[in-house]
Amino acid sequence: MKKSVYILLSTIMCLAVSSCSDGGKYEVDGNSVYYSYWTFSFGTITDTLPGADPATFQEVEDWIGKDKNHVYFKQKLVPGADPATLEVDKYPLFHDSKDYYFQEVPIHVADVKTFKVLKRGYDDDIWAIDSKCAYYDTIRISEADVKTFKVEKFFYATDKNHVYRYGQILSDADPATYKETENSGYATDKNHVWYFGEMIDSIVDRATFKTDKEFDVAYDKNGKIVSGKRAVEEEDENWPER
Repeated sequence: MKKSVYILLSTIMCLAVSSCSDGGKYEVDGNSVYYSYWTFSFGTITDTLPGADPATFQEVEDWIGKDKNHVYFKQKLVPGADPATLEVDKYPLFHDSKDYYFQEVPIHVADVKTFKVLKRGYDDDIWAIDSKCAYYDTIRISEADVKTFKVEKFFYATDKNHVYRYGQILSDADPATYKETENSGYATDKNHVWYFGEMIDSIVDRATFKTDKEFDVAYDKNGKIVSGKRAVEEEDENWPER
């Protein structure tokens, strides 16, 4: 599947669940603060911000608001965020003097002063590091060796000890030889084969394994593999019965 197709699918999913920037806006009346946004399924929705103070409310961006006591990501209260030291990074990331936040969720960064984003994915996912840990969205990867940590593609990273897929350690993967193939869900290292993070050694001959240009298709000495499973040859309906 081409990268453009991945982007198109991500955009469709984004519209469907309203997880991306949705053209929303904040509105204040005498008694309440509202966030209005568009969804693919239900059109325009208007939500009341819980506990917001209309007298001190400010729209920082069209997806971030604050009052004297609270910070809001769209219509959601951000637990523990400090409005006095709030700074906006790039959607959906922001921070205060104590922590970084991905959407409305605290990341619990180990060293705020050294935190930096390494790579962003098609769905606004982030890989980041500080002086002590690595991060994928809100997942803190305490096991990471920061000095050798490297993002290989938007969905996986490596250090000298591990392969990390969507922020989780991929067991038994060798970071020196691990490789995810283009336009398919297959991955290999010197010993193993995976399909979307699931080891498929039991059905594959690693020594002769090779991916095909066709999406999700691979081959080894025993034949064709489709979507991580051994393909079954379909019988020709016109083949005479034996």
